[in-house]
Amino acid sequence: MMRVARPTTITDKTLNRIILIAGLGLLIGIPLFVGFYFVERHVDPGARMADRTVTEAEAAVQADPKSLAARDHLAAAYVSADRFADGVTQFTEALKIDSKDRAALLGRGIAYYQQKQYDAAAADLQTFITGNSAGEFAKQDPQLEQAYYELGAIQVEQGRNTDAVVTLEKALKINAGDADALYSLGVALTRTGDPAKGVLALKQAVAFVPTDWCDPYAALVPAYQALGSADGVAYANGMVSFCSGSYAAATTALKPLTSGAMATDALIGLALTSAKTGDRDAARAYYQQVLAKDPTNQSAIIGLSSIVGGTSSAAPSPSGSK
Repeated sequence: MMRVARPTTITDKTLNRIILIAGLGLLIGIPLFVGFYFVERHVDPGARMADRTVTEAEAAVQADPKSLAARDHLAAAYVSADRFADGVTQFTEALKIDSKDRAALLGRGIAYYQQKQYDAAAADLQTFITGNSAGEFAKQDPQLEQAYYELGAIQVEQGRNTDAVVTLEKALKINAGDADALYSLGVALTRTGDPAKGVLALKQAVAFVPTDWCDPYAALVPAYQALGSADGVAYANGMVSFCSGSYAAATTALKPLTSGAMATDALIGLALTSAKTGDRDAARAYYQQVLAKDPTNQSAIIGLSSIVGGTSSAAPSPSGSK
């Protein structure tokens, strides 16, 4: 889901969603791409850069008020500066020029979402989806995938979880690796009474983004509770501790799980915890325990590769499924 917290470093989750936004840059130019990059990646460009971008974009609109690209660029500049209401105004002006402008429909929907105006956001996103869900390239359209994701996330916020499942599954048909969509789908599935599928979606989300993103781990707690899995709840709580930086608590929670049904998950959690605390030898050993049981485990392969600098001879080639 959309978040406005701004860490000082770009996380794995940040990199995972760049593809979803990049198409906007190709569609209407780099300045708009930059604006949405900063909003979606939660990276603060700094007041000076944001102000300069806004000033330049305002000048472009003053020079040519009927320019669709200039309006879109100014709207994105406002959004990147957290001036969401101004962004909505400029995207609205762009839509007066072209009522089907993809960038303005998607951008205004996102700006409305940032202001928690969910009905207005959903209306724009649905209009975008209706106008772009058919055609030769729809199945590979990153903006369409993003529109489905944003709409599904809104539906979750509104408690429309059954609708959200349908919408988010459409997003994942376009991009199965969208960790945000997987997270929202996992939440929606759990709330609709299908926690087993919810767990699968949430675990896929953390497989793509295992660190610096606590929401999926927190969502696993009620999912495992619904399944009646005490070990699952203990694992999820341990990973929440890990993600929150409470590494000793994470280790204490995860170690008793290394011989049960949650063994693989717990070992990977311990490897991640060890890596965060700088104990590379322990991390390596935990990953190797996973690979001894499942040589195709992608999380362990990738994790071990990162521990040994990406050239581990101990890790088999990633030929299996996640």
